Amino acid sequence: MSESASNCLDFLPVLCVGQLVADVVVRPVTCFPEAGRAEMVEDIQLLSGGCAANTAAVLAKLGVPTRIVSVIGRDALGDAALADLAAAGVDVEAVRRDPDAPTSVAIVLVDGDGQRSFLYRGGGNERLTNSHVHDDLFRAAGIVHVGGAMKLLELDIPALMKKAKSHGALTSLDTDWDTYGRWMKPLQAALPSIDFFMTNAEEVVLLTGISDPLAAGRDLLARGPRVVLIKRGERGAMLLSGAGEKDFPAYKVAVRDTTCAGDSFAAGFLRGISAGLPLEESVRLGNAAGALCTTQISHRGIASFGDVARLLEKEAP
Repeated sequence: MSESASNCLDFLPVLCVGQLVADVVVRPVTCFPEAGRAEMVEDIQLLSGGCAANTAAVLAKLGVPTRIVSVIGRDALGDAALADLAAAGVDVEAVRRDPDAPTSVAIVLVDGDGQRSFLYRGGGNERLTNSHVHDDLFRAAGIVHVGGAMKLLELDIPALMKKAKSHGALTSLDTDWDTYGRWMKPLQAALPSIDFFMTNAEEVVLLTGISDPLAAGRDLLARGPRVVLIKRGERGAMLLSGAGEKDFPAYKVAVRDTTCAGDSFAAGFLRGISAGLPLEESVRLGNAAGALCTTQISHRGIASFGDVARLLEKEAP
C-alpha cells in the first residue's frame, strides 16, 4: 500500500491503556564494568518506553489517531517520557501524574547484536486502575489496546475488556514478561472478550504451561480470543484464528536495537485493523513495522507510514 493511498483511509481511533515507562537505553553493552571502574559505550538516551507507550507512539507516526491512558510520577523522568511521547503525536491528556508514586523506569542494556536486557523499577504502571479509563475515552475509541498487561497489577483486565466491548470497540491485548509470576491468572477471565491477543513464543509457553509454542497458541485460542498472534523475533510471526494457522516470515533489516520491536509489531498490526485491512495484510504490516523499528534506537526507526510502506514493497518475504 502506498503512502498516498493510506492517507485516504478512515482509521478507527485507538486507545492504548497500560505501560508508560522512562527508558534509559544504553548501547552497546559488551561487558559490565568492574567495581569502581567505567566502560565506554556509544550511546545513552532517555526516552519514553513501555509496551502501551511504544505501541501508541508508532501508531501515531503511522497516521492513526491514538490516545494513551497511563500513570506516571510527578518527577523528571515522567516529564521526559511524557514529552517524548507527545512529540510522536500521541494524545497524552489522559495520562495521570501521581505525586505519591515514581515514574516506572527501565534501564535497557543493548548488546552488540541489538538484543536487550532490562533492569526495571516499578511505579506508576502498578497503580493504573480501571477508574483512570473514563467513559468518554471508551466512547471515542474504535479499538482498545492493553499494552504490557503483566505489570498492570491494579488493572482489572476482564472488566476493562468487557466494558470496551459494551461500547462497541474492538479489543486487543499484548503481554510482556511477568516479573511477578502471575501469568495467566489476571488474563483468563478476559480471554472471551479479546479480539486480538498478542504474545511471544516464550511468553505463550509460560501462559499456558505447554512447551511447544504452536500447541500453546492453539490452547490459548481455544480459551476465547478471536485471534492469537505469536511474535517470534527474527522468525517472524504466527497467526492463529478460527480460519486456520499461518506463518509470516520476518523482513530482513540491519538490526541495531530490538527494544521496541514487539510493540511496533502490535502497532503495525493494529494500524491495519484500524484501516479495515484483512488479517493477513495486517500481520505483514506488523512484521514490517517490527523489523523497521530495530534499525534505530527504540521506535526511532519509524517516522511515518511511508517508511513501512517502502519496506513492504522492497523486501516482501
